[in-house]
Amino acid sequence: MFFGKPNRGTPRKKSAKNATPLDRKQAALRDTEEKLRKQKEHLEQLIHEAPRLREEQTRRRREQFATEPRLSRTALVDKHVYHAATVANPAFGQRRLRSEKRDGLYLFLFLIAVLVSVVFWICRLVL
Repeated sequence: MFFGKPNRGTPRKKSAKNATPLDRKQAALRDTEEKLRKQKEHLEQLIHEAPRLREEQTRRRREQFATEPRLSRTALVDKHVYHAATVANPAFGQRRLRSEKRDGLYLFLFLIAVLVSVVFWICRLVL
C-alpha cells in the first residue's frame, strides 16, 4: 500500500455539497457559455442557409402561381413598376394655383392678339 501524498496533477471534483459559491457561479457560467455557443452555432447555420432557403421559397411560389388555374397571369406582375412611374413625376397630382391659371390665360390672349395683328398686317400688304 502506498501512503504518500495525493497526486496534485489532477484536481479532484468537488461534490455539489462541498462546492463553494464561487464554484457554483463558475459552473453556472460554463452552462450559460455552452448554451450561448450552441445558439451561436445555430444562428450561423441559419445565416449560411438563408439565401438557399429564400431561393427555394421563391421558386416554390413561382411554381404555385404557374400551376394553379384560378390564378391569372396578372398575379405575377410587379405592381411597384406602375406606381414608380407616377411617383417619379413631381407634377403628378398637383393642382395649378389660381394665379398660374390667370397668367396662362393672359399669355394665351396676348399670343392671340399678336397672331391677329400679324394676319391683318399680311392682308394689308397683299391687298
